[in-house]
Amino acid sequence: MTAPRNPRIRIVQESEATGETKAIYEEIRAVFGFPMVPDIMKLVSTRPDFLRVLLDGYKAMFTSGGHLPRDLKEMIATVVSKANSCNY
Repeated sequence: MTAPRNPRIRIVQESEATGETKAIYEEIRAVFGFPMVPDIMKLVSTRPDFLRVLLDGYKAMFTSGGHLPRDLKEMIATVVSKANSCNY
């Protein structure tokens, strides 16, 4: 699948990120353990305040406390996404 030529939502690419967005991108890479920022996080990248809320929500659901380990929580989220025909 190729990326759209004219995306409808402007996103801040990692190479363009500065200031607060760049700092949050670095945190996202650390939290996810990925060498890149997942596209879902980039959807609100033009608003660092929204990006912070999205990241904090993710961390609250998947990395903060609770009785289930993170990998099991993520597995459940994947199964629910599949059951709901979510392509992401």
